[in-house]
Amino acid sequence: MKKNNMLFISTIICLLLLLPVGALMTACAPATPTQVFELKLSHHLPPTAPAAKALDEWTKKLEASTNGGVKFTIYPSESLAKGREAYSATKGGICDVAFVNLVYESSKWSLNNVLTLATLPVPTDKRGTEIWNKLWKKYPETLNEFEGVKVLSNVVGMTTSIHTKDPVRVPNDIKGMKMAAMGDSLTILQTAGASPVSMPAGDWYMSAEKGVIQGCMAPVGVVTDRGIQEVLKNHIDLGIGQGGNIVIINLARWNSFPSDIQSKFEKLTSWLNDAVRTANDQLDAEGWQKCAGQNIVKPTAAELKLWLACTEPTGQAWIKANASKGPSQEIYDYVKKLIEETK
Repeated sequence: MKKNNMLFISTIICLLLLLPVGALMTACAPATPTQVFELKLSHHLPPTAPAAKALDEWTKKLEASTNGGVKFTIYPSESLAKGREAYSATKGGICDVAFVNLVYESSKWSLNNVLTLATLPVPTDKRGTEIWNKLWKKYPETLNEFEGVKVLSNVVGMTTSIHTKDPVRVPNDIKGMKMAAMGDSLTILQTAGASPVSMPAGDWYMSAEKGVIQGCMAPVGVVTDRGIQEVLKNHIDLGIGQGGNIVIINLARWNSFPSDIQSKFEKLTSWLNDAVRTANDQLDAEGWQKCAGQNIVKPTAAELKLWLACTEPTGQAWIKANASKGPSQEIYDYVKKLIEETK
């Protein structure tokens, strides 16, 4: 009997000793989210593109930081929404999150397109985002253009080049050519005497192969990402003009998140901006590497001056076209001032 009592007491002591350990393990265990937010992310990039990889890493960081509170399904290569429809698709709830280039659906955020004008050489490093954020703060109507979505990341994109079937050095060389482009590049080509054709970059390869177009104007990475250098083997590295890249989320979806989830997204904004910028730089460098052995022209000072003259109408055209949407002249002058201050 005494032996049984001792055994009973020993068992109770062991159980009591185990209780704090169990409580500690419970306290240290990751909390299971009460609700999991399933998010669809759409972009126009091939899965192997540097920016696509950056977006993939960003989603993994969010999934980890929220302990599975958000889960992403990524739809690359316009498999859910075309690049030119990504903003509308996000606003309409077809996708929850999207990576968008400002040249797509540009009429929806025409005031923000001041950052894409070749006449305003906005820096493509961190200074570009700083200028953009200052613009939003001083002129709220620019940020309000992104109606129905929240902007999670904003980065000034890559510079623009010209890619043609036949060798080109000066604007006179593209007179009469059918040239594909988007955004204000269309105006530049028209001023140079070309016949600009507005079409999405995904159609350029086939159009060039069939002779529908004889060239295009776009960042080299956009061209080589789609293999277009195989049919357009002559390139002019102009180094003018920019694009704008944004990551957006449906506003209603954003507002449905608890504050701790929103905080996780916001804490990664700086990281995402840096990752997209790095990806753009990588894409640009890899693009010129893919064109190695082809005819790559770096214009002389005199030749570049001729090309820059073709960009002048874009600034004035932008100011005139947007006068009814906001203080376009003030916005233009303000961005120009900020650029000067960064030099």
